[in-house]
Amino acid sequence: MKEKFKSWAFSKERGKCDVITLIIYLLGICTISFFHEPWFDEAQAWAIARSGTIKEILFEIPHYEGHPPLWDLILLPFAKLGAPYELSLAIVNIFFMTLAVAVLLFKSPFPKLIRCLLPFNFFLFYQYGVISRPYCIFVLAIFLAAVCYKNRNENPVKYLLCLALMCAVHSYGIMIAGGLCIVWLIEIFIEYKKSGKLAGILKDRRCWLMFCLLVFALLVMAAIVPDENVFLGGKTTSETEMSFPIGVGNILFYFVMLSDAIFTSFYNYGMDISDLAEQLPTIIVLIFVFIIFMVVLHKNRKLLTFIIPYSIVGAFGSIVYASPHHIGVVTAFVIFTFWIIVEENGSVQLPDRMLKLYDKLGGKLKFVIKAIVFLPVLIPIAWSGASSYFDIRYPYWFDEAADFIKEYHLDDYKIMGMWQQLIKGDPEDYTYFGSDESDYEWYDYPEIQGVSVSLDSYFDKNVFYNFNIDNPDKVFLYYRANTQKQAEETFAKWRKQGEPDVVINRCEITKAYPNIDVDDYVAVKRVYCYKPYKFTTNQQYITIYMKKELFNEIGTLEELTAQKLY
Repeated sequence: MKEKFKSWAFSKERGKCDVITLIIYLLGICTISFFHEPWFDEAQAWAIARSGTIKEILFEIPHYEGHPPLWDLILLPFAKLGAPYELSLAIVNIFFMTLAVAVLLFKSPFPKLIRCLLPFNFFLFYQYGVISRPYCIFVLAIFLAAVCYKNRNENPVKYLLCLALMCAVHSYGIMIAGGLCIVWLIEIFIEYKKSGKLAGILKDRRCWLMFCLLVFALLVMAAIVPDENVFLGGKTTSETEMSFPIGVGNILFYFVMLSDAIFTSFYNYGMDISDLAEQLPTIIVLIFVFIIFMVVLHKNRKLLTFIIPYSIVGAFGSIVYASPHHIGVVTAFVIFTFWIIVEENGSVQLPDRMLKLYDKLGGKLKFVIKAIVFLPVLIPIAWSGASSYFDIRYPYWFDEAADFIKEYHLDDYKIMGMWQQLIKGDPEDYTYFGSDESDYEWYDYPEIQGVSVSLDSYFDKNVFYNFNIDNPDKVFLYYRANTQKQAEETFAKWRKQGEPDVVINRCEITKAYPNIDVDDYVAVKRVYCYKPYKFTTNQQYITIYMKKELFNEIGTLEELTAQKLY
């Protein structure tokens, strides 16, 4: 029985098992997607496709979004034609991820057991299969690139088209494609140097095709290079230069990106990269794991192929910008790397010293080692299960808040959405006993309203009078920084519209309306938000307030005990 299982598990034949796996995968992500409520990033892409012009989507918006416009263009016909919001997002995303998984199942060289488990990896199943983002196309592109890699020298066009698709879909795709091309150029250079015909490199078709890819990548980069006025978290005025401080956490993140892509979970939505410094002892141990990983790649002659693209991505993520969902890009790249190794060698080769040490171990220790080696396959499946459970069990919140607005016809009244604020100075200065948000000093960015974008997706119009007040037909936001003088000018425009009847979430309303009486508003609804990531879920809530006059007019609502607007 044991031998029969081994024979099945390590077989590379394809058949019913792959078809069944694909069906289970498709049914799984369809089921979770049925319960999933789009997050802000999903809503923003839909809003861009819905109310942005082709010109804006191609030449203006990417400078604020930081990624190419391909995903927005794919969503555009659905959004413009009035297709259902949640259903359309899910169908498009599921289509691309199912194609990617089909390529993995029917084209990859992995043994059957690995091949049939990988589709349920957290990033392939939940993060990129359920959450509708352009990463689904990135995964498809990099898997297709893995298929074409072996014959890239004989047929470079197919391989480079896959890399071009990676460039067209995400900035991380540009980095990985660029890194792979650098490695390929090194290989071509060595090839010509050994032949003694170095001048022939100038006539090589592969180099000229890579030059064409470079031109395309530069055009994409020109489209997404940040505008000088872009909002980047800590930037507080349009005159402030972009600064990227480097600390211990930034250095550790370079190593954490790999381990978190495989089997650890140091970084999540509830923390900042700088917080990694607090986990220094554990991460130092993982640096040794990183080194072992590099040794294995060196044995399989793929160290440069991995380390150059990874270092570009790692440096950008560590210093410039990264979010937990970006870790999955590394997961896909790791799969790509082992894919081309197994394609070339038939299996992953281990260094002789490792094999000798393994042979000296007893039977039980060998079993433990095998179990540890298999953890990077099993742990991400457990992450998928946990996050899928959280998504089914708990709401996100936008859907419930939108239903509340519709039930009481609040869209017929003046609704104010909360706006982006950043604390002036060090947040630690406000941690004294009894401190509250109302005690903080804030920088205001009144045009950045993520809540408004997310809720507007459930309506056929912009229901927030204070969102995009100069162009209310636009239901997406621009990540534009502003001076506080400009913020006050925006507040003045709000005041001309009169005081809000409804306020979505607690905010510093007196900044926009200095003479308003916050006692005129009561809390009537609290909506909880749960954002799953691996084994955790980031819990928050928003509170909906309305004027007492409207509250009394409706007559069926109950006042909640909640902090007042301030």
